[in-house]
Amino acid sequence: MTIASTAGGFRLGPLSIDPKAGEARGPGGTQQLDPKVMGVLVVLAEKPGEVVLRSDLLDRLWPNVVVTDEVLSRCIYELRRQLSQAAGDDRLKDAIETLPKRGYRLKAAVTPDVPTPLMPPVRKRGRYGMVAAAVAALVAVLGAWWYLQPGRETSTPPKAPHSIAVLPFVDMSQAKDQAYLADGISEEILNRLAQSRDVRVIARTSSFALRDPALDVAEIAHRLQVSHVLEGSVRKSGDTVRITAQLIAASDSSHVWSATYDRDFSDLFAVQDEIAGAVASALAASLAADARALRPRPSPEAYEKFLQGEFFYYRRGAGDIPRAMGYYEAAVSLDPNFARAWAALSGAYSMMTTQSAPTDPSFEAKQGQAALKAVEIEPDLAFAHARLAMYYDQIGDSEKSATHRAIARKLDPNDPYVLVHEIERAIDRGDMAMAVEIQRGIVARDPLSGVNRSNLAVLLLADGRFSEALAEFRAVQEIRPAGDSEISNEIAHVLILLRRFDEARAEAAKVQEGEPRDQVLALLYAATAREREADEALARLVGAEDEIFDTVRIAEIYAYRGMADRAFAALMSLKQDLARKHGADSGHVWYLQHEARLSPFLKALHADSRWGSFLASSG
Repeated sequence: MTIASTAGGFRLGPLSIDPKAGEARGPGGTQQLDPKVMGVLVVLAEKPGEVVLRSDLLDRLWPNVVVTDEVLSRCIYELRRQLSQAAGDDRLKDAIETLPKRGYRLKAAVTPDVPTPLMPPVRKRGRYGMVAAAVAALVAVLGAWWYLQPGRETSTPPKAPHSIAVLPFVDMSQAKDQAYLADGISEEILNRLAQSRDVRVIARTSSFALRDPALDVAEIAHRLQVSHVLEGSVRKSGDTVRITAQLIAASDSSHVWSATYDRDFSDLFAVQDEIAGAVASALAASLAADARALRPRPSPEAYEKFLQGEFFYYRRGAGDIPRAMGYYEAAVSLDPNFARAWAALSGAYSMMTTQSAPTDPSFEAKQGQAALKAVEIEPDLAFAHARLAMYYDQIGDSEKSATHRAIARKLDPNDPYVLVHEIERAIDRGDMAMAVEIQRGIVARDPLSGVNRSNLAVLLLADGRFSEALAEFRAVQEIRPAGDSEISNEIAHVLILLRRFDEARAEAAKVQEGEPRDQVLALLYAATAREREADEALARLVGAEDEIFDTVRIAEIYAYRGMADRAFAALMSLKQDLARKHGADSGHVWYLQHEARLSPFLKALHADSRWGSFLASSG
């Protein structure tokens, strides 16, 4: 097929492809493709059955731009996923063949005729337009990774020649009771490798999500888009530990490096450093000097308790947070100078403030004390300052929170808690594009984290990039258990903004009954001129109003219906009430303003002079 025919629309097996609308329509529904992802498909469809070189794709789609192969690989991954979703089955699972080190081949049948669309096309994009959206998507993919690198000084994104996923090591002990140790060793190696600028390291959440022994290295590498995988095993007997590790190339599943270590448990830190160093050498990468090596090592007994606490803290099963708290407390009892354990304990206390019923007020005080202790012991530990900043956030001391977040940012600009604060700062100054850019970098390192992808979708919504937000929420649906009402709620909102009302109605039926569904229905009925039903749903929501969250949702309905006076009245009334209860500059007032800034439904209020008054500090 010619460039002109594919650009105008074509059929791909059971799918109708509309490049102009950016859509793939089929039995499984409509998928909105990112402009670059659609561009890859169009180029492949020009030569069905033929090999298209990677270099040709890069030259065609990213002319005069420095782009890593990872960007193209990510586009291929998204293309495969979305085509399969649009088909509603596995017919197109293998439609795109990868030829290692060469390129790709489209194996599905391509025909030039465009059938009647299965659904009405999405309305024209808002204030950005297709060109701006394409540029924004490219900048997000390239810029996020570059932004996260310490010491960036040039405008050209550096290339990371390798990427790696460190899988959770296997517990080989006879009693199978050392999973905490296996996980802890894996995470320490992961964290050490993450200090290198030469290797992109997938975060723990995503790497550890792929524990399934049935998954082979090629499948894991494909899901995480990495060039190498590190796996291993741990066996502890008394005071002796045996660690086996092997580095595998994803391209052909060959072993690049492997080694076995038999050491005393007290030498565990040194072994972890040795493995990280050996892996880095095998990848021709350099490791930055590890400041932790200069710090006092905790006692082996305290470190083992700490690892047990980490295991339960990250597992998050029923009762796991109290268990984690107990192990952290045991760790600091055994070694009162173990700063990381104090900082982790602060996080467990923070979780307990929300899990206790009724909330035990002592946990908040303990949270602050533990974070302060960690900072006192190790003033150069970014994690400790980040935990302390979080505590000050919770008690409404924004000045001290900002001070400690700044310190944490200087010590470790890649710390996830630091990055979250950077995103919040971008939101507060109205720079949603920068917030999206940073969050994309987090997702690139942690692609299987439902929380991170949800956060990215929320930021894309706030930036007016509805189709991209929908794609992210759909990705979250794949990660989270089936029937997640919260994600269905978010998807219904996006579909309303996209004016795809039939789909929104179907999604609303999956939303939890009560306030969440009433809010969606109030918007949906208003959008489809069913004012009586919209009023009824709004009345139910107002009757169940629950401070910040529901007030913002009610204001969204008013704003969407053009009732600006009522929207501002709801927001300002709650702001004043929160200021009286908690203080004019409390975290409660900030959170209300923060939620309002993120709402795409409240954008209609931004041009009103009252919007500035609402966002202004109350103090």
